[in-house]
Amino acid sequence: MNLVLRFQTRPLSIGRSSAFITSSEQQPTTPQQFKGLKIVLADDDNVNRTVTKKLLEKLGCEVTAVASGFECLSTLSSENSVRVVILDLQMPEMDGFEVASRIRKFRSRNWPFIIALTASAEDNIWERCLQLGMNGVIRKPVLLQGMAEELRRVLQVAG
Repeated sequence: MNLVLRFQTRPLSIGRSSAFITSSEQQPTTPQQFKGLKIVLADDDNVNRTVTKKLLEKLGCEVTAVASGFECLSTLSSENSVRVVILDLQMPEMDGFEVASRIRKFRSRNWPFIIALTASAEDNIWERCLQLGMNGVIRKPVLLQGMAEELRRVLQVAG
């Protein structure tokens, strides 16, 4: 079963396992296509964090992986070159929604880019993310192609 959501900015189809662009601009994933892109990945699950980090590194990203929302905010306060933050929405103590809200409150509305990482099948997840200033959503289980396409979409929309 697939769920198709429509947005004003650009169509995004969200399937069971990943988000992907449904336009003719879709490009094949190549190793190192995001070479040097600095990302902070926050996920409390060790396995998910390790797998997601390895996939991002396979794309050429420089990844700092942390296990909590507090660690994410601490890393961002000492690191100014991070372009993308990928947040698990269901972390204990401080979930991804709260982390995103704090990032937007104390930093620019547009920087860094924030992408939600979720296993949720809720229909309104994208709307909640947009309201908090997030730029994208990646569905779990994370697949290389889906992650690459969502990163590409977020970076292209930003110009």
